[in-house]
Amino acid sequence: MQDTFNIYGLVAPVFTPLDEEGEIKFDIIPKYAKYLAKENITAVLVGGTTGEFASFNTQERKSLVDAWLKVAGPLNLKVMVQVGGASLPDVIKMAQHAEKRKVDAIMTLPELYFRPKTAEHLVSYLEVVNKAAPSLPLLYYHFPMMTGVNLNVTEFFKLACMRIPNFMGLKADLHVAAELSDQLKCGKLTYIANHMLGPSALMGHDSSIATVNNIFPSLVKDIVRLTKCGEVVKAKKLQDKLNSMVNGISCYGDFVPCMKAAMELVTGIEVGPPRMPQKPLNEPLKKRVEDVLKMYKY
Repeated sequence: MQDTFNIYGLVAPVFTPLDEEGEIKFDIIPKYAKYLAKENITAVLVGGTTGEFASFNTQERKSLVDAWLKVAGPLNLKVMVQVGGASLPDVIKMAQHAEKRKVDAIMTLPELYFRPKTAEHLVSYLEVVNKAAPSLPLLYYHFPMMTGVNLNVTEFFKLACMRIPNFMGLKADLHVAAELSDQLKCGKLTYIANHMLGPSALMGHDSSIATVNNIFPSLVKDIVRLTKCGEVVKAKKLQDKLNSMVNGISCYGDFVPCMKAAMELVTGIEVGPPRMPQKPLNEPLKKRVEDVLKMYKY
């Protein structure tokens, strides 16, 4: 395995740029990467929920990894790849591809149909994935709302640390990070998965893989910085602003389509509509998202 694991701070789970027919617009990725690098984003996560991994076949997912690797290196952006969410043979192919391309880390969801019922079962699954990419740090993507896998995370974490040398932590919400606070040793960490970044930083979890890191990176950085400096009142004011914007934007449809619309409005980067089965926002709903952003001067 790589000697050190040093992906800390803000990681952007990148959107997949698409045209109106749902085809990938690879030409948008260089501009997207330059924007993230300028905002001092540490790394990108390719193939997460924000990137609509479940709507793409294995070859498309590999092509997205290659496209991001091509532009990330010169910009000092690290590349993490979410390899899970498919049949195990395809998950293994994704992990092998990541190993061959020497990405900085891989992340995996659990099996999504024959779901693990015990920590032992889940760790055994991760061992198979790890074997396909033996030199890469491995992270677990804990998202029970979508996966239906909601095991005892502390038991899983301890077992994974014992059995998988490459295991470096997980992506999860704040309540899980709190459960694992006393377990995060030897460089292992919990990446916060949602926009509750002030409370997370207050508890010592200042690394995140959150959709808002794409759209509002400066605001997110200010929230984390102020919290860590002890300026909690100022941090809370900004956190409240972020909460209101996320709630205002996401109330008009499914999360990813709403956030893709906000991404274009705020940054000008044309990430396009979602791919089926998700549906894009219609023009009146886009206007409402725009109104929310204008209200908060974005």
